[in-house]
Amino acid sequence: MTSRSRAEQMRYLGRRVDPVRVVDQVQIVKTAVAGGLAWWLATDVGHLDQAFLAPWAAVLVVHSTVYKTVSRGTQQVAATFFAVFLAFSAGTLFGIEPWSLGLVILVGFMIGQLPWVKEEAGTIATTGLVTLATGSTDQMDLLSSRLVDTAVGVLVGLAVNLLVWPPLRDRAAWSHAEQLPRQLARVLRAMADGAGDGLTSEETDGWVRDLRRVDLHIDQAWRLLWQARESGRFNPRRSRPTGWGELKQLLHELEQGVAETLSIARTMRRSVEERTPWDPDFRERWCRLAAEVAERSVADDVEGLLRLTGELDQLAHELAQASLPPERWRQYGALVMNLANVHESLSRATRAAVEATPDRRRSRRYPLPGEQREARLSRGGAGTDGA
Repeated sequence: MTSRSRAEQMRYLGRRVDPVRVVDQVQIVKTAVAGGLAWWLATDVGHLDQAFLAPWAAVLVVHSTVYKTVSRGTQQVAATFFAVFLAFSAGTLFGIEPWSLGLVILVGFMIGQLPWVKEEAGTIATTGLVTLATGSTDQMDLLSSRLVDTAVGVLVGLAVNLLVWPPLRDRAAWSHAEQLPRQLARVLRAMADGAGDGLTSEETDGWVRDLRRVDLHIDQAWRLLWQARESGRFNPRRSRPTGWGELKQLLHELEQGVAETLSIARTMRRSVEERTPWDPDFRERWCRLAAEVAERSVADDVEGLLRLTGELDQLAHELAQASLPPERWRQYGALVMNLANVHESLSRATRAAVEATPDRRRSRRYPLPGEQREARLSRGGAGTDGA
């Protein structure tokens, strides 16, 4: 096997690996390592009695980002202090009684409403409950041991997450987001293929559901993007995620594309409900252009997408010059404008997905559809553009 073929095979395998799943699996392994290491340090090295809080704290503190580990670790130490103090107070004043256990849980969750320990409300209540129920309130050394256990677990969790491949979520965010233009394009292609005389309301409703799923995937990509931004804080590998601005732009374009495609589906549904006949020539041209936009996007063909700009402009220009009944003009105009906007959004999003991913940056830059129109107008091509 030549070095070139080996390199191509490695690139192929790299595309097959899902970075989101890889990062999640690594975090699971790190969590298990942190829990075991915390238990060993607390029992075999520190010789602490009943050191169950050490692995528990370590497991809870290993989060998706180093910053979250630091912030949650700080909260957890504070929560454990509150819990131990609460259990000690309840045990000293009331003893171990059913109602005193309930009181510890109640006050624990009330303390957990404080903004700076709000995410650890359950930790305060349950740690206080366990501390009181195990009779630790009668032994001051066990109470102090609870605090030491927690500190050991938090420190171990922080060290493992910080030193063992501290997670950066930018590649995971890109891996999820770069699939989205193709998902939207596939729905658009289904709409182009289905926009015939036999179109039903059920089919248009199916397209709307598919577009809602794409919209949910965009929301997931936004969450991954914010995780990627957070993952750079306190991270020794890198302080800023790769392609942050490009990824934001891609997601904004896709949100616009989904909105415009939803408008197309609703226009088609209205056409079905009102039984408005389509002009055969317009239907053929519109469906062909919609299918080509979808195909070029699925194929990551940025240049092909840009070449379609002129045809869309020509269709809009001819529609503006045609004498159509008002109801047809509204529907045809809406379909053409929505398709032009979807085309522009997919052009931008596809270009971003092809060029700006961390492992596939390219030196070539393509003009955007709007820039291409401006360039034609500056050369005196206004007479061939849309209305």
